[in-house]
Amino acid sequence: MKNLTSGISFMLLTVFLFSIMNAGAKGFTGNYPIIEIVWARYLSQTIFTTLLFLPILKKITRTERIQLHLFRSSLLFGATVFMFSGFKYLTLVSTITIFQTGPFIVIIFSVIFLNEAVGVRTWASVAIGFIGTLFILKPGTDMFLLAGFFPVLAAICYAGYAVSTRHLGSDEDPRTNFFYSSLVGTAISSIILIPFFKPIAIIDVGLFSVLGILGGLGHFSFIIALRKSEASLLAPFTYFDLIFATILGIIFFHEYPDIYVYIGAFIIVGAGIYAWKRETL
Repeated sequence: MKNLTSGISFMLLTVFLFSIMNAGAKGFTGNYPIIEIVWARYLSQTIFTTLLFLPILKKITRTERIQLHLFRSSLLFGATVFMFSGFKYLTLVSTITIFQTGPFIVIIFSVIFLNEAVGVRTWASVAIGFIGTLFILKPGTDMFLLAGFFPVLAAICYAGYAVSTRHLGSDEDPRTNFFYSSLVGTAISSIILIPFFKPIAIIDVGLFSVLGILGGLGHFSFIIALRKSEASLLAPFTYFDLIFATILGIIFFHEYPDIYVYIGAFIIVGAGIYAWKRETL
């Protein structure tokens, strides 16, 4: 029970840290190109993790599955780019809510790529979850045709990242996964950024650094949470992200969710919890 309580505490801390990071990224979207925000997020996290793991850096960078690391890290980079793009055009809570379809896409990818067996009821929860997304996207509107698909693409990339991480197995040191995810994101964003770079205001340099530190601490907290409790027991607590996003959106961006967001969130969370219960029975 003590470990479970500790695991839940670290999971909530993880969600909270990522929520603050996302809110900070959204705040920058009005002044800087998306790729520059992504670059700052990954660069600062790479510096942070390098300093953190410096005594054992040679050990954690050693791997025999470098190609898989590059692939999964590229998918995580794509998820970050699309997520931050969603923040530019959508409210914070709408973007996060649509992104919560990721677990349903993980189920689909697990069947296709990992040959995992899924029952009819689980497939029903996947379908219902996507119906919830339609309430938020509002088919026929500009959001449905354009900006609304950024968090959907982010969820697809993240699902691919999650499935490829499963394929990586438990033999690989989680710190190795963590470090390469950050390093690859920095490398890719540095190359893409060249034609889009905009000089960063001095006051924003420190704030940009905070994004990466929050991301690094969030990942580190997540690792601790998984060591304290099983992932299946912690999964439902990721939905606290919606609560944090709603509060932060109201406080910092004066974004008040409409009835469609509430309905969509209720459907997605309900379907997600049902799918989770089916997995843990």
